Amino acid sequence: MNKTELLNLVDSLELPKSEYYILSGGSLLLHGLRKSTNDLDLCVSTELFNILKSKYGISEADKNEHGFYHISKDIEVIPNDKAGFKMVYKDGYPVEDLNVVLISKEKRGLPKDIADIRAIKSYFART
Repeated sequence: MNKTELLNLVDSLELPKSEYYILSGGSLLLHGLRKSTNDLDLCVSTELFNILKSKYGISEADKNEHGFYHISKDIEVIPNDKAGFKMVYKDGYPVEDLNVVLISKEKRGLPKDIADIRAIKSYFART
């Protein structure tokens, strides 16, 4: 999905912006470092996660090996205490801090992350 599609999906959830932030690929998309992303990954506060569990019928069976819960085909959420939020605002939306994205991608070291790592480092060199 492109930036417009991603933001339309985020907006459709009607979530309070202080209770979530957009992770990884979505953050890169909002920073202009990607043209598209496959899905929407959100870090949500524990309080918001409890609301989403009821609204979407989330159970432990919806949790993957990385701790994310599927709430739809295109959306995954991971709960976290708000004190652990590592986010900034981009275009009025809360997104994962690029330093955190870079550290995560370098730590994973997957071939698919190489282009993202280069894009983030290039972005930091320009700013």
